[in-house]
Amino acid sequence: MNRDAPATCTCCHSPLWDTEIVAGRYACYRCEDRAVEQLQAIRAMFKRLDTIDGLTKAQNAACGPTGTREAPIPARLAVLAQTGPGGVVAQLQAGIEDSWRAALGWTMIPNRTHRDIDGATTFLINNLPWACERYEEVADDLQAITTIHSRLNSLETGEAGPKKFTVYCDTDQCDGQLRITLWTSRATCSDCGTHYDKAQLAALGTQYDDREAAA
Repeated sequence: MNRDAPATCTCCHSPLWDTEIVAGRYACYRCEDRAVEQLQAIRAMFKRLDTIDGLTKAQNAACGPTGTREAPIPARLAVLAQTGPGGVVAQLQAGIEDSWRAALGWTMIPNRTHRDIDGATTFLINNLPWACERYEEVADDLQAITTIHSRLNSLETGEAGPKKFTVYCDTDQCDGQLRITLWTSRATCSDCGTHYDKAQLAALGTQYDDREAAA
């Protein structure tokens, strides 16, 4: 049991169940399950994007007003940036896997090839239960997984990422604004440096709505 574990999930900030507290978890079962689903989706989307069709789909769908099938090159480069060297596989390994291996005292492995999405996601899925129970920084890693999932989904569907909205800092003498999404777990006011967790950001959202209504 991890006696230093918090009474709330460090990722979604919801109260932990009794069984989660006894297990000493840093992240709740719901956040763990969501991460598994996102990693499985990342694997599938990566494989669909890492094809000729995946590299050209965004271009063909982005027809201009004249009906031309040619699309701007950046759409294709955006896909290559995620499926090529330094892309998703490297982000999962260098950003999460290597840290977990170090914390576990396991041997580091050579850099995965940029197409080894199966290896990268399988390692994380298999070790998520340990991370949620024993790895204090797991919330940052779960957020990184969500970000990668959102990025690939945007590339595949052509839709924008999570909708952003503005909330106002409620620190005295500060009218700073924070741009967040419904998935934002923590944010810092750039004007005064006040830190907010997810629950506090939700309260700011309500205050923002009230201000807009009053206006």
